[in-house]
Amino acid sequence: MPVYEHSTESQPLHHVLASTLPYSISLLYRIQHPNRTANAHILSTISPIAHTSPQCWAAAYYDRSMRPETELWIFAAGEVTGHSPSTSPSSSLSSNDEPDFCQDCKNAVLELLDYMSTLPQPPLHPDNLPALELAKQHEKEYPETGPQAQYPSSPGLYMRHLLLPHVVTLGACHHKVVDICAEAGLVRQEFPDPHALLSKFLFKVSDLPQTRELPKGLRWGEMKDSDIPVVQARTSIPRTTRTLLSLKSVGVFDETETAIAWAFLGLDGSLTTLHTETEYRGKGIAKAVAVKIFREHAPALAVDRHGNSWAHADVYMGNLQSETVCKSLGGQPMVKIYWVRIDLDKAGALATKS
Repeated sequence: MPVYEHSTESQPLHHVLASTLPYSISLLYRIQHPNRTANAHILSTISPIAHTSPQCWAAAYYDRSMRPETELWIFAAGEVTGHSPSTSPSSSLSSNDEPDFCQDCKNAVLELLDYMSTLPQPPLHPDNLPALELAKQHEKEYPETGPQAQYPSSPGLYMRHLLLPHVVTLGACHHKVVDICAEAGLVRQEFPDPHALLSKFLFKVSDLPQTRELPKGLRWGEMKDSDIPVVQARTSIPRTTRTLLSLKSVGVFDETETAIAWAFLGLDGSLTTLHTETEYRGKGIAKAVAVKIFREHAPALAVDRHGNSWAHADVYMGNLQSETVCKSLGGQPMVKIYWVRIDLDKAGALATKS
């Protein structure tokens, strides 16, 4: 099946992504986010002039100039519970059901990967040049190379793949799509660990609970340029100042105007960088921050055919603190996902071999 380039306003693509919510939430959000460069590609096996939607299809958002941040999001119709090539997607949502990932949807994913392997690599954004220097320093400290190389955790580890032009960070990816990539020999073994499983928690915005008032002496606000260094210092995930300032945010500030808690909505709409300073934990602030950012910024961006607005958060398995916050908001871990790196140098004829 052919692959087509789409605009951000593509009605056929928006229709199928809205009709497959909440499963398609990451890609639908990413396509709509204004942080988009001239190097971004919105791709699908659905024609941009299609009047009807096929049962089996795949779509992606791909922007190599965002490295070392996430460059690629993929969604396929086979991720929907109850999907099969001969029946309509089920409207049910159950964590106990596995999607039936048919061969046609698998081929659609492979066609996307083949197409992406032919696209030129744009230059690294100037804001990310310091990351390249970290990658070069990491290579000096750990000269071992190859797809099986394993490195200890460090800031340079996140950047190492910048030295490999065809290696791409694939984010919030359904485990069945990762299986397709692994079967094709594309998945790298270095960080992010391809065995580090995450749960995607899904929330109906209308069902979010009420939260406590902020403790006396604290106030709500938006994270500013001057707050970004402390945000970056509290997380090991590389995000540039440019990216963080492009995201919707909620902050809690003390009487000295110092941020003591915050959260952002990521490029794909997920709850990102949720943090409360140690001395303020246990007061319900993290829960209040998460509810506020979802209520203020999530509605209208991911609305299903029943009129429900959806929000989401990706949590590594075993991160009990984040899991507790998400469950307190009424979220359920409905989808298993990974962050992985894939080698597109090995793509190009995958669909013809499947």
